[in-house]
Amino acid sequence: MNKLNLIKLQNFPLSHLLIVVVAILFLSSTEPILAQQRSEINIPDIPGYVTLKCDFHMHTLFSDGIVWPTTRVEEAWREGLDVIAITEHIESKPSQGEIAKNLNRSYELALPTARKFNIILIKGGEITRQMPPGHFNAIFLKDIELLDTKNFTDAFQQAMTQEAFLFWNHPGDMWYSLHTEFYEKGWMHGI
Repeated sequence: MNKLNLIKLQNFPLSHLLIVVVAILFLSSTEPILAQQRSEINIPDIPGYVTLKCDFHMHTLFSDGIVWPTTRVEEAWREGLDVIAITEHIESKPSQGEIAKNLNRSYELALPTARKFNIILIKGGEITRQMPPGHFNAIFLKDIELLDTKNFTDAFQQAMTQEAFLFWNHPGDMWYSLHTEFYEKGWMHGI
């Protein structure tokens, strides 16, 4: 340490130095540990299969969530998930910046982090309309942009053209004839 640094250190109040040292020690000792802990969900494998823990209905600040897409991936890893789909509301775009230009952007931003954490990231979107039909997630999409249509049946047809898996989110106790029609057409694969 040279003389100039030693003089600066001697003139620094001890109370301030202690606060800085304690803050550095606290932040350096707790943050990385908390950020890197993964909870394991123990579900046994069925013989001949590997059980994957999944969440296929997540949002970020690009629709009505409150976090960045990379944060969703990190949360999924910490919570013990193996597979996720970030399914932004296609018709609801409170974040008019990037997402208004590219509905695939949330997926694109999350993908490098998913690869880093070994999380399988599925491209998806949420077709969000009033009841009926309500909110449906379409996953395993190739291009989310193509689901941004005025007529919701066009959005469902486009999802089917992309060989998506469609499921009805939070249906409550309402089942309309339109849901029967979607089911019979093969446009509803799950609830």
